[in-house]
Amino acid sequence: MTTVKILVVVAIVALAIGCQREAPPAPVAVAKVADIAEVNTSGGFVDSVALAPDGSLVATGQRNGPIRLWATADPKEPIALDGRRQAIVDLAFAPGGTLLASLGRHRESALRLWQPGERAGTRTWVEAAAVPVGRCLSLRFDGSGALLAVMCEREVLLVDVATRRESSRLSNPHKEDLTAFDLTPDGSKLLTAGHEGDVTLWDALAVTPIRTFSVAGSRRPGRPPAGMPAPEVWAVVVALSPDGSRAAAVTIEGTVYVWDTATGAELLAEADAEAGGPPTGSLKFARDGQLLAPRGDRYGMRLIDVPRKTSRKVTSGGRAYHTVAITNDATAFATVTSVVAGSTLTYDVEIWKIE
Repeated sequence: MTTVKILVVVAIVALAIGCQREAPPAPVAVAKVADIAEVNTSGGFVDSVALAPDGSLVATGQRNGPIRLWATADPKEPIALDGRRQAIVDLAFAPGGTLLASLGRHRESALRLWQPGERAGTRTWVEAAAVPVGRCLSLRFDGSGALLAVMCEREVLLVDVATRRESSRLSNPHKEDLTAFDLTPDGSKLLTAGHEGDVTLWDALAVTPIRTFSVAGSRRPGRPPAGMPAPEVWAVVVALSPDGSRAAAVTIEGTVYVWDTATGAELLAEADAEAGGPPTGSLKFARDGQLLAPRGDRYGMRLIDVPRKTSRKVTSGGRAYHTVAITNDATAFATVTSVVAGSTLTYDVEIWKIE
């Protein structure tokens, strides 16, 4: 039996804005508001999550096809969408919150768009379009919601949302398959990562690469055991700042990188001996330039002050984060966690707000 539990949690994070360079970090107060509902998910693994920009809706996608929409204020009766028995690998809300994109991997591997409507006299969300896209992995809307980027194994498709047609295609510059990507709100810059360990910044309008960074070398403290080969390292999640001036990545080892996109200078490389692979979607720049990133042990999130090279905990707990969805302004995020008790696998969907 598999269960999804929707938790709404508010984290109030007071940020220090003192003029002293060595000002101590502000305290972090975390309060759990409620354990709202528990719902059976018919045996499906919950692999994807999306959060509406205002935090009012959260969507979950399962490996056996179902998509569910939950009103965070009252999630007792979620809206169920038919995922056509495709494994739902990613979900994304458009900035307006009235369009949901889902990405499935099975049969035709379709990109589907959903919007509010009526079915049999009942208010629900209905399928507005379906576009076959092949073996794809991840979705990103631009800041206007007019453009949707779709990362596939060997290319990135840019889809015009109004016409539902592909507007351009970016061939994979990497030696191996793509592992992560991000798009600036204005749609002008794109960041891609490959399994070989490169991270490439693109001019998305001209469809040309600008510069490439490498995360292939291990930064984990200490040496590997004798006789062990050097580990393969690649970026699992990447992010661009809203203005495109900074790029960030977290590797399979949990090392956090930040670069200046204009000069290529490395601004931060934070490694931890206990770090592990980050959850999907768990990286986003806030508007003030701080970076919301996973903690090294995968059991929470932290805010990184890039210029000071300091960080503070935002959340922590005893359950690993499987996947994360962060709003574009990084003021809220949702995360899927799980726990096994006997033969029962229970999923939680936690929603956090940062003020």
